[in-house]
Amino acid sequence: MTATDHAIELVTTAARAGGEKKGEQIVAFDVSEQLAITDAFLIISASNERQVGAIVDAVAPDGVIEGIE
Repeated sequence: MTATDHAIELVTTAARAGGEKKGEQIVAFDVSEQLAITDAFLIISASNERQVGAIVDAVAPDGVIEGIE
């Protein structure tokens, strides 16, 4: 089984948002076959803590990613 279309759409949206906030080395992993609790992991690097905060706010402004139940 591979990641659902919805999961891929969420990861793509989050990756774009992270990139817009100067995120670096953006990598997504399809882990749907290895883990039952999630379809994908998204890793975004940043060069300083302020950028990390900006990326977090862009990806999950209220601490929650919309569209996830």
